[in-house]
Formats: sequence, structure tokens, C-alpha cells
Amino acid sequence: MVSPLAPLARRLLALGAIVAAVSFVGACPVPESTSEGEGEGEGEGEGEPSVGCTGGSNTGFPAPRSTLTARIGSSDTFDVGAWNIRNFPRAGLTTAVVADLITSMDLDFIAVAEIEDEDAFDELMQRLPEHEGVLSTHTYSTGDYQKLGFIYRCGLVAPVAGPQLPFSGDGFNFPRPPLQQKFRFTGNQTFDFNALAVHFKASEGNNDTQSSARRRTAFERLEAYVDSLVAAGPEEVIVLGDFNERLDEPDGAANWTPFLDESKYVVRTRPLSERGEATFLSNNNSLIDHIVTSRGLDDEVGAGTTSIPRLELDVSNYRDTISDHRPVTLVMRGVN
Repeated sequence: MVSPLAPLARRLLALGAIVAAVSFVGACPVPESTSEGEGEGEGEGEGEPSVGCTGGSNTGFPAPRSTLTARIGSSDTFDVGAWNIRNFPRAGLTTAVVADLITSMDLDFIAVAEIEDEDAFDELMQRLPEHEGVLSTHTYSTGDYQKLGFIYRCGLVAPVAGPQLPFSGDGFNFPRPPLQQKFRFTGNQTFDFNALAVHFKASEGNNDTQSSARRRTAFERLEAYVDSLVAAGPEEVIVLGDFNERLDEPDGAANWTPFLDESKYVVRTRPLSERGEATFLSNNNSLIDHIVTSRGLDDEVGAGTTSIPRLELDVSNYRDTISDHRPVTLVMRGVN
């Protein structure tokens, strides 16, 4: 869990993050920054590495419930999710219920978005003693933020480099810069992967044409960056989060073009879109939260299956107390 650190220990960890970041950047090219920005996307530096898991420790909170919703993961699969937990936490009970839902779904690795209270995130990790977490250091120029983060299962997934914020200088096209971190999966087989959590520019009514153009540029620049990571190898890449873009509409599909090269990538959520499923709960339900993997990941853990759990059926007033997004999940088989 994320635990408070003494000042000296925190300084030592920060030094370690710098060393790890330098090493990591040397292996993976960092995109050029631009001076463009709208005030909401100026990034901070690299964050501190995880301080390690204390799985099963006494946190002072009751054990999270494991039966609140249907189980998705299992002990012989690699179970991944992406979840925009809108303005987390939206209510006093949000943190406890989110812990119950993550435990019930039995997920190993989750990218989360719109974390608006770091103390509440710390509490969430305390309520999930079998998981560890890291948040982006990014803030808007106003000092506010909607942070991206990763939550991962102790003993199965571990960071092997400090978190990075590629595109932190391009606030116009990436108002919330992707959060990147390299992890190692250690099930019955071991492999490394780079994860990038994303939260692209949202649509804004009359300005939707400009918002779409910004997303188009973000797709192009992100794909070029991911391509460079795969080329540098040997680890594979998972890109997941709130892309704010549909695949089932012409303009959205056009923006997705860079990642639709099936020789290089698998848009794991594409079949869900083709079936008309939705992650964003609104008057016009839509699928805008996605998971994309490099094609080579199939060799590590198999093709996998995606699903969108309808958590609103299990939690009263879900949209008001938890989120207006459902998570999207990917179960990757072939771990054993």
C-alpha cells in the first residue's frame, strides 16, 4: 500500500527515482516537447518509484468485500482493467466501494483516471492490502489535477523502473500527459511490459471539432512513441484508459487509424465496440475507454478476452457515488 515516508526516506526514494528515470529514458526515446499548451497540461517531473507491497498487513480498515460484483479474474490469468473513476472520490462511501469492486472483480493491473484526492487514493490502497499503487505527479497550471494512476497486485506485478510523463510539454494535445511505467509480470512465466495510462482531451460541445483534431494529433504522436518503445524492446506495451474517442463513428475511427495496423497492435476493445457496448454512461452511451496492446503480447499471454462489467447493476446510485464510466477489462490467458 502507499504509506507515508519519513523525510529522509522520501529524499532517498526521490534520488532512486531520478537514477531509474535516467536509465529508463536511455532505453526508451522520449518524444519531443512542444511549447504549445492551454494551461491545463503543463507536466511535472518523474514521480517516485513504488515503495513496495505490504500485502496482508493490518491497515485498520475492514477487509474489502469480494462478492459485490461478478468475478472476472482468476489465479491462472493476467487480468487487466482501465477505469475512469470520475472525480474520485465522489462521495464519502466511494473509496470503500471502489476497493470492494476491485477485489470482487479480482483484477491484477488497473489504470485509473480522474483521481482528484491523493489522500483518498492512499486510503484506497490501504483498503487493498494485496495491491500497490502509483499516481502521476502531473498538475494543471492552476494547481488542480485529474491524476492518472496504476494499481497492481503484489507478488505478481512489480515496477522495474520509475514512472515517466511523456508528452508533459505538449499540454495542447495531451492536457493530461500519459503516465508510463515499466513493470514485470512474475506468474508461472516472467515478462516485462511498458504500460501507458491515457486520458485524452474530452469533447466540448461547440468546440468538438477542435477537440477531435487535438485527439487526432495525440493518437499520431502516441503511436509513434509506442512504436519506438516496441522497436527498442524486448518488452511489450499496453496502452489503456479513457481515449475519449469512439471506434464506431467515422470521425472517431479516422482518429484511431494509427493504432489500427493489425500487424503491430491489437485494439482489444474493438469487438466490444462492434457489438455496441458502452463504457461511458450518458444520454448516448458510448465506448470511449479502451485497451490496446502491442501484437507481440499475444506470444506472452495469449489472445485474451475483453468485457465491460455493468457495475451500475450491483451498486445503488452508481453514477452519483462512483463514476459515469464502467471499467473495461482484459483477461489474458496462457499464463500457465
